[in-house]
Amino acid sequence: MSTTKTSTKTTQGLDHLAGARTVLLTTFRKDGTPVGTPVVTAIHDGVLYASTLENSGKVKRIRRDARVTVGPCTLRGAPTGPAVEARARVLDGAESRRANRLTESANWINRPIHLYERLIRRRRVIGIEMTVTGAPESADS
Repeated sequence: MSTTKTSTKTTQGLDHLAGARTVLLTTFRKDGTPVGTPVVTAIHDGVLYASTLENSGKVKRIRRDARVTVGPCTLRGAPTGPAVEARARVLDGAESRRANRLTESANWINRPIHLYERLIRRRRVIGIEMTVTGAPESADS
């Protein structure tokens, strides 16, 4: 049973992600090489949200190039369905706190991880917003 919380306003591109506990977020290096990272997400009002550390590689790549793909995957990052093209945006302030709360409520394990990172390791956890821009790709592409 999935604990991902979704609103009734999911877009067609996010329908196949609505029940996914983990999503493969693929960002792109400067040379165009794709880098896939499994992340826990939450869908709210047709937008996909994730939380991560501010100084992570995926955040640096998103700040440089907002083009990403997202698709369902296992906890280890093996794709389990088609990916869709999306635009990612690194959130700040109240938007970031809201994204963190959404992902914490979607998967309870995020709450102690975020707490540990903020209080013990003194790292900033920020939110990422992903808006679908394309149709699902076929699983064999």
